[in-house]
Amino acid sequence: MLEYIVKTTNEFLNQMPKCKRKKKGQFFTSAETAVFMANMFDLTLVNKTVKVLDPGTGTGILAAALIERLNQENKVERIELTCYETDIDVLPMLKENLKYIAEEVKKEFSCQIIEEDYILSQQDTFNETFFAEKNPPKYDLVIGNPPYLRVMRDNPAALAMPTVVHGAPNLYFLFASMSLFNLKQGSEMVYIIPRSWTSGAYFTAFRQYLLGEGRLEQIHLFVSRDKVFSEEQVLQETMIIRVKKTRLTPSHVLITSSKSNADFSEITRLNVPYASVVTGDSLYVYLPTSEEDIRVLDLINTYRNTFPD
Repeated sequence: MLEYIVKTTNEFLNQMPKCKRKKKGQFFTSAETAVFMANMFDLTLVNKTVKVLDPGTGTGILAAALIERLNQENKVERIELTCYETDIDVLPMLKENLKYIAEEVKKEFSCQIIEEDYILSQQDTFNETFFAEKNPPKYDLVIGNPPYLRVMRDNPAALAMPTVVHGAPNLYFLFASMSLFNLKQGSEMVYIIPRSWTSGAYFTAFRQYLLGEGRLEQIHLFVSRDKVFSEEQVLQETMIIRVKKTRLTPSHVLITSSKSNADFSEITRLNVPYASVVTGDSLYVYLPTSEEDIRVLDLINTYRNTFPD
């Protein structure tokens, strides 16, 4: 199933200039990364019917990888997939790919493509205005590779989510915030996003929302910053996060790392106390990769004065 989607995606990439995709903040996920992300979910949490959301679906690689995994789960009987996509260049291929998936999947399967802006179509519900949907759909699993694109503060998407915007907004954290909103309580989302949100002042409101409504369960880091979207030549420090929609703080966060998107078989693992990863009023997220890093962080976190003090 995934092999076919990868083939059609590569055909699309060969036809679409990189400069055009870059203007949209559009970078496609590799097959290896998609499979890794799909395998990050804790499927012991799901029931017989699984509702999946893929916002900004593109050609459908992430959705295909997750459905392929769900297809192997005995307790899963029905998969309901919702995709958001508005790119007229991508939509024809996405529709063909979903048709192929529907023919190949062994479970009961339904899918819909919502050809509306993912953020703007839900702004009233997110902000609980008079026009909010009373019973908005909620999902068991959300998987996403959002657009990486900085926008102005008066951009409609930024204006649609004022509670998570502080400083210069970027579409990727608007997508991640809306995805957390779309989750059922106790459910998980897996997202591939830049590292910039972990400590930047501009991302304070986003961190307060993401880590207030949800909790980090796993962080995956890439050692090589230019090997994640290897076909796209993107020099971007990127990470994958698994977030659970809950206010119950876990004792530890699993931090894994690999060199690139092609060597997920060689992964380092480290269980880090949650308080060593998420700290302070600004909810900075630290990324230790060794026991020594943890000891240094724990020491620094005991300091009660700043350098100006």
